[in-house]
Amino acid sequence: MMLSAPFSSLLSHKNADSLSVAAFEAHIHQLCQMMQTLLHAGKVTFWLLHPARSEVICLQDIPHPERIGLSIPIDAISALSDAFNHASVLEFPNAHLDARLRNTPIGHEPVDIIMARVVCDDDTQGMLVCRKEQDHDWPINSRALVNHFVALAEQALLMLQPDAIAWRHLLWQQRLHKLTYQLATKTGRLFFTELVEQLANEIGADAVWIGELLQVGHGAASVRIIAGCGATIALEHHRYPLQESSCRLLYLADDWIIQSMPDVPATMLIQPKWLIAVPLRHNQQRIIGHLSFTFADQHPDPNELVRALQPLLTRIEAELIRYQAESELRLSSVAFDTNKGCIITDPTLTIMRVNLAFTEITGISAEQAIGCELGKEIWSFSEQQGDALLKGQHWRGEMERRRLNGELYPQWETWTPVQDETNRFSHYVISIDDLTERVRSSQRIQALAYYDELTGLANRRRLLEQVNVLFEQAKAQDEVGALLFIDLDHFKNINDSLGHAAGDWVLQQVAERLKPFFTKNDELARLGGDEFVALLPGLSSNPPQAEMHATLLAEQVIEAVSAPYYYAGQVLHLGASIGMTLYPTRHQTPADLLKQADTAMYQAKADGRSTVRAFDATMQRKVDKRLRIHNQLRDALRNNELSLHYQPQHMVSTGDLIGAEALIRWQMPEGGMISPIEFIPIAEETDLIIDIGQWVMEEACHQYMHWYALDIKLPQLSVNVSAKQFHHSKFTERVYDVLDKTGMLPEALNLEITESVVLEGLEDTIQKMTELKSIGISFSIDDFGTGYSSLGYLTRLPVNELKIDRTFIKGIPNDVSNMAIAEAVLAMARHLGFNVTAEGVETRQQLQFLKQQSCHFYQGYLASKPLPADVMAIYASDHLRKK
Repeated sequence: MMLSAPFSSLLSHKNADSLSVAAFEAHIHQLCQMMQTLLHAGKVTFWLLHPARSEVICLQDIPHPERIGLSIPIDAISALSDAFNHASVLEFPNAHLDARLRNTPIGHEPVDIIMARVVCDDDTQGMLVCRKEQDHDWPINSRALVNHFVALAEQALLMLQPDAIAWRHLLWQQRLHKLTYQLATKTGRLFFTELVEQLANEIGADAVWIGELLQVGHGAASVRIIAGCGATIALEHHRYPLQESSCRLLYLADDWIIQSMPDVPATMLIQPKWLIAVPLRHNQQRIIGHLSFTFADQHPDPNELVRALQPLLTRIEAELIRYQAESELRLSSVAFDTNKGCIITDPTLTIMRVNLAFTEITGISAEQAIGCELGKEIWSFSEQQGDALLKGQHWRGEMERRRLNGELYPQWETWTPVQDETNRFSHYVISIDDLTERVRSSQRIQALAYYDELTGLANRRRLLEQVNVLFEQAKAQDEVGALLFIDLDHFKNINDSLGHAAGDWVLQQVAERLKPFFTKNDELARLGGDEFVALLPGLSSNPPQAEMHATLLAEQVIEAVSAPYYYAGQVLHLGASIGMTLYPTRHQTPADLLKQADTAMYQAKADGRSTVRAFDATMQRKVDKRLRIHNQLRDALRNNELSLHYQPQHMVSTGDLIGAEALIRWQMPEGGMISPIEFIPIAEETDLIIDIGQWVMEEACHQYMHWYALDIKLPQLSVNVSAKQFHHSKFTERVYDVLDKTGMLPEALNLEITESVVLEGLEDTIQKMTELKSIGISFSIDDFGTGYSSLGYLTRLPVNELKIDRTFIKGIPNDVSNMAIAEAVLAMARHLGFNVTAEGVETRQQLQFLKQQSCHFYQGYLASKPLPADVMAIYASDHLRKK
């Protein structure tokens, strides 16, 4: 058969490897047009099979495009089922007489219909339907022509078929065409509600919503959801901050976005995997809202989605503009009863009406305002504002205005053009808000947000922002800066003894002394409490010179801070310990600066206070090790890695065993032993020491009673108690709990406390000791002589015993000073009626000296090292049996 040139051109796509969705649609459209021409058909339609829904969807309808997207279930029409199961072209004469085809898009008039299935990969994928035009007969070769068109359609489908996603998109694109016509008569909220429901269904989205952009004054932009459906709770009328949603990226990009694992409104029930958001514009310019889709799994190609939605987007935008304009008009009537100024003008900006709030804000009465033209007789316009109004566009922004009395003030204005039913501007509604108090409040809030109220220095927030800025600046300019962390020495003593008023006064004085040392380019801040930080940018391009400059400045600061303070007739003395770090260094980040300087500051305190130390890697390793031990120590307590050893205590005069001291040990799972000297100070920095101390007491008492049941009756068991543990509000209750739980004999339990316990609260210490002593528990002062020993508190404490620290025993008999201290302690103890235990006795010479001084008890390696519980049981059994 000879084909016309236009018909032959349909075969040209055979030379291509594949077809895009757009090209496929174009080919089918052209094919249907050619069929209508060559067959003299009154109507030609092409239907695609939707396998998931067992229905056919209209892809092309010549000459009725409004039916594109229409779907018909296959089983609803027997003729369709017949055609899909028949390999050849089927002809149905007088289709309207067949009840099966009545009231369907393919059978309304008394005409003949030709139906032919379109097969791809041995599977029916579509259907071509031709309706004969009235008063015309089918051409003689009509069936052959239809077969050729079927072959062309099958070839096009074959070239589209490998792209499964494109195939799926093609199906729902056609349904969107139908949706366009379905919504043609809908307006307002009904339009939006039906729109989102249909879109969610057709596109397979989990949630769909239309968001209207809202922004009032200088506040953060927000989104009001006009209509929504899907996996949400009360999504309609919901309002959420734009910054809390990934849709904010749409406004930044000024285009549609696709986002994986997006931030979504708080009303979303589930976290979607994908978000696609399409902007909605006012007259194809500024964005006034967006259309959002979320998907739990697969999503359509965004470009295809936007292209498919394009016929709808224009309508959606028009409806959104109308909706906003109508809302503004409805609100304008009640706006006259609010505290915001309101003006209504005609299209020439001549004032038609103002409310009372307008007069109160501007001082201009309604009589003076009505009839005046905005921009000429009242106010003036900025260039941007004038351009927007000239084009009839919505405008909002801050303007400086002048009241009737001449006073200038800031004002937030919202200009809303209102259109009539013919889309012509009918008037403007202008809302005004006096920002005077808001600006003042903002300034006050700014000051509170970035500056310390007590000293006027920058606060932590301001400092952290400047650290980021100056760090990057130093990297860009290849300069070295420094950060000084300044911590006051002995400030707590002043605050505790004289009160917070005195402490605040001292902090203000310190701030005044610090200010002269720093320039306007530096940043001096108070972090809180007695901690100050100075950020020094651009000291030098040479690191050693920068360090020398910063060290010299730090030493001058220490000298200034350490000068006397005269307060209420008293002379107060402070010091300052300063940690310093240089920046930027290799692998360093802005967040590291404060940590490094803080670490160096603690090293300065450890080195004797009132000094400056520069950060180095060794300090960081120490900090990391302490942190590692702290974290592992928590696990050690939970995982039963801690154990107790017991060091025997003997009488100096006779050598009799009179008790033992429980000493904690930590065996790491990997096999390493951690010394108490290393981990106890770390535990004491946190409340972990309270839990460890409680465990030690309970474990020791359990062990004592176990020995007691084996007839190993030690006269006394000593347990150490930390200051934090002792001063815990429930310390005495916990001691009672241990006694009840273990059955421990109170008269056999000796609690060892250090002088630091007393220093942290003498009255609390006396009260707790007295209460526990009343039930038989005894007390010892451990490490006596190493702290701030005071006979004043010693005579008031219900103490049984003093323990001379091993540092004073170690040098005997060679160290005359230590011997003198030991003699003094023993003499004092005799006069006050205390027993004395010497710790760390390792030689017979030391024991002989203690006998000569009438010391009561001793413990140390001369008698025995600390022993595990089972070995201690044997040791105690042997000594008690000999006795």
